[in-house]
Amino acid sequence: MRPDDTLKKFPEIQTPRLLIKALSGNDAAALQKLTNHPEITDIVHFLPTPFTILDAQKLITGEDNGRDQFIGVWMHGHDELAAVIGTHLHNECEIEVGYWVYPARQRQGIARESVATLLAKLADIFPERQIIAECRLENQPSWQLLEKLGFKATRDPGRRPERYRFSWKGKIS
Repeated sequence: MRPDDTLKKFPEIQTPRLLIKALSGNDAAALQKLTNHPEITDIVHFLPTPFTILDAQKLITGEDNGRDQFIGVWMHGHDELAAVIGTHLHNECEIEVGYWVYPARQRQGIARESVATLLAKLADIFPERQIIAECRLENQPSWQLLEKLGFKATRDPGRRPERYRFSWKGKIS
């Protein structure tokens, strides 16, 4: 890994509606509140149910090697965390993204806006890496969102159980 090939110092990004920034230890309670819902923990295979403060702290800290970074999404004017985007460097040529949205904030365009913004930033920071995602076939809302964001389903199995790989083509519709 090159010295600049890290997610540790991910920049803060603002859109007219959202603040997008790396989660820190101060965000553990907000992450726990957002994530501790079966609608999330039943879909994201590595999240335990219940999702505790300790789980949130471990997720934020990770292995502290710069290979994984969880990004928080806040709506301007609101204190609560609205969504999370995971970013993960794999090998020397891929970066994976995944996301979940607080159940009360779903279907408000938050995932589309925040992930689209993040994809543009990742493509700028890591131009040599292919951006990928994974999704279960039965998770049609997420599958459709990935396609709107410019991902193409490869139909290859993903790293995670029952998931398929998507490859980002860089054209958001």
